[in-house]
Amino acid sequence: MSSIQIEQNGRSRTIPLPADETLLSVLRRAGYSIPAACGGKGRCGKCRVPVNGVPRLACRVYPADGDTVTLPESAGGTILTGTVPLPACQPGRTGCAAAVDLGTTTVVVRLYDLSSGAELATCSGWNAQAPYGADVISRIQYTLEHPDGLHELSQRIRAQVWALVSDALARSGRAPDTLREITLAGNTVMQHLFAGYSVGGIAAAPFRPETLFAVPGGETLHGVPVRFAPCVAGYVGGDITAGLLAAGLAELPGENLFLDIGTNGEMALGGRGGFVCCAVASGPAFEGAGITCGMPGVDGAVSRVRYDRGFLYDVIGGGEPKGLCGSGLLDLTAVLLRLGVIAPGGRLLPPEDAPAPLRRYLTRDDDGNGRFHLTPEVFLTAADVRNLQLAKAAVAAGIRVLLQQRSITPEQIGGVYLAGGFGSYLDPESAMAIGMLPRACAGRLHTLGNTALAGAAALTLAPAQWQRIWDISRACGYLELSGRADFAAAFTDNLSFPQP
Repeated sequence: MSSIQIEQNGRSRTIPLPADETLLSVLRRAGYSIPAACGGKGRCGKCRVPVNGVPRLACRVYPADGDTVTLPESAGGTILTGTVPLPACQPGRTGCAAAVDLGTTTVVVRLYDLSSGAELATCSGWNAQAPYGADVISRIQYTLEHPDGLHELSQRIRAQVWALVSDALARSGRAPDTLREITLAGNTVMQHLFAGYSVGGIAAAPFRPETLFAVPGGETLHGVPVRFAPCVAGYVGGDITAGLLAAGLAELPGENLFLDIGTNGEMALGGRGGFVCCAVASGPAFEGAGITCGMPGVDGAVSRVRYDRGFLYDVIGGGEPKGLCGSGLLDLTAVLLRLGVIAPGGRLLPPEDAPAPLRRYLTRDDDGNGRFHLTPEVFLTAADVRNLQLAKAAVAAGIRVLLQQRSITPEQIGGVYLAGGFGSYLDPESAMAIGMLPRACAGRLHTLGNTALAGAAALTLAPAQWQRIWDISRACGYLELSGRADFAAAFTDNLSFPQP
């Protein structure tokens, strides 16, 4: 049978080469995970790898027998595992259990001793479904376009979670037969994919999932019982109810805003009196996808940008910058707005229209717009700015509609609680400067860390918390924003950037 040679991390491996399959498909089947933000549609350019020394798009090239493919080193970088304080462990139990944050971009497993509540080990990785698309929409589409797509994605994520659980057991010196339960919190699509449920109903209006996981379904992983955090709707999942549980927002008076912004922007507004929730299709820009030099928050990503007689930046892992992650993109855009390189309407100015001291950072594209070069290899295009505008406008519009539903103004919000990796690393000032978060909420922003993991851990340690999370899910009203005139108007109003 034909074969190709894979070189990665200084190692070589020969893998079989099926007929009439793209290189991306071949790599997927062999267990390799390379970025493919668009799901292999040839649009994002993120799956470009050297084939016999020549850079090619893996989703478009059909390799030949004997080809050598050089893959980038496995992604490094810090995956968010910090949580808010957790409840005390329920006494009288034995063995151990795992809490899982089943994210679209990352997966985190934390193992606990059930007799003491002690944290035994934490293992994490970049979601193994990344080659099928950076967002859940791409992955849903894959299941609809390929007969074995649902099974393929389900097996991929189940194998990854079990590998992380097994690693945690090994690190803590625990035998697999001591594992009593696995609790997962993820968005509705990710929980469906793990459980093997069809996601076709979430693909189009009225976006009806197969289940909201309101009651245990008897799922197992290698014989170990698996329980899922309850969901609210097709695009407000168990990660949000777990986050509300962990943050204690259901016990707070007044109106508080909970935001989990990633490839989807999920949000909830409320407190003791219940919540109103919605989700916006913010796109993958905040995760670094859909951006020319965008990348996840891994080694080599610019995560912070500031200006002091020159552009200064922080690079994850140190070394030379390779691209921009979401927080770096927000910072850079906010700085360029303040310096007059990006106009409030969103145009990235060409050199001749930009302030004289900054022209040396700019070149001109074929459409008469500027291209800003943070370094020779890391730059920002007019299309990148437009993608960010669309993403931030969606978030700002969702917030406005929720406020209107509660008949309050931004000044009346008790607090804004930011969950997840992007929420933990963004600079709130940059988010307000580009108009994504209300300026009136300055000083009331709180970062919570990994609330999906915290909620799953709370359910693992204290089973009485299950009643609380079921109560929270039932107290969440859902607004479907597609087709709403008020959301469309708010989205249009928020496309432009605020005046610096």
